[in-house]
This record gives sequence, structure tokens and C-alpha cells, in this order.
Amino acid sequence: MTLRLVSLDCPSCGSALHGEGLDTIFFCDHCGDAATLEDDGLQMVESTALLPSPGRHAREWRPAWLVEAEVTVSDRMRAKGRQSKGWQARRTFVIPAFATPLEDLTRIARALSEAVGETGEVPREPIHGGTLALDDAVTMIRHILIGNEVRKSDMLASLQVDIEVVESRLVAIPFEKSNVGLRCAITGVTVRNELGIRN
Repeated sequence: MTLRLVSLDCPSCGSALHGEGLDTIFFCDHCGDAATLEDDGLQMVESTALLPSPGRHAREWRPAWLVEAEVTVSDRMRAKGRQSKGWQARRTFVIPAFATPLEDLTRIARALSEAVGETGEVPREPIHGGTLALDDAVTMIRHILIGNEVRKSDMLASLQVDIEVVESRLVAIPFEKSNVGLRCAITGVTVRNELGIRN
């Protein structure tokens, strides 16, 4: 095994990128551009920010993947072998890319994906790093889609879900601090940190 040191300088402007232990996603405090740490070094990724809802304010920013995908749900079988109608559509998903318990990740990803709001320029202030790779974000999208299908009232037995990513980019999402964790300034959903401890 060969170890290689990678300079954590923004590929766009050269400023130092800030992150913690396992971070592989970085936003530059100086220029707002984003990069992911890959096997061959830092790779630029298109980036933007989701703006807080009216009346809410960002006290902290965290990373997420904004993924536009062609989704096909087919071979949808109900109990007793009866087939039901599938569907196909282009959908947009917002999957948080920072460490938080799976239950919280699922709740906020569903809420953000339903409430994708206005985008704007990435703020020129510290944005926490992230650990969720794009492939893992697509796995989370599959989890959400299957969960949505299972919750339907027709006693689902099996189905096929195909996801074709059309476009992806990193987004900074705004949070407010609360006494029980971080509250999303877009959806109002509160999440805990990766250990399940309230912030």
C-alpha cells in the first residue's frame, strides 16, 4: 500500500481548504468552489447553495448532493403475484453529505427533495466538510424511492428501481442551531450529529 500526501488547497483559487478527519468533500471559504478528494487528488465539482426559507437564517452551512435523475420504477408486483403500474420521471433529490444518523438522513433528504427551493451563490464563510460520496448518495436515493413505494397501500411484494444520474453538483445547505440539534433553515427538520448526540 502506497500513501500519498495531497495538498488541501482549492484547485480554483489556491486557498487552504478546511476539513476534519474523514472529510472528502470541501467548500472553499474564499471563492465558494467545491472539490471532492478522489484517489488521484482533489477534483472540482460544480457547486451552489440552497437559500434559507423566508424568515429563517443560516447560522451554519453543511454539504449535500443535488442530483437530477431519470427514475424508472418497474416490475412492481403486489402481494399474490398481481402486477401494478410502475412509473418513470425525471426527479431532483437533495442528499445531505455530512455524517448524521440514518434515520435523520432519510427524514431530511425526503424533506429537502420535496422542497428544493431557490439556489444562490455559495456563501464566502466556513462550510463544514462532508463524507458521503456521490455513489452513496445515489444509494440513498434508491433507499428513499423504495421506502416511498413500500408506504403505498397496495401491499408491495417486489419492484425494480433504475436511477440514471443526469446531473449532479454539491450544494451548501443552511442550518440554524437549536437546543436539540441542527434545524434545516429550508425545511425545519432537525438532525443530530453522526453519534446521535444532540448538538
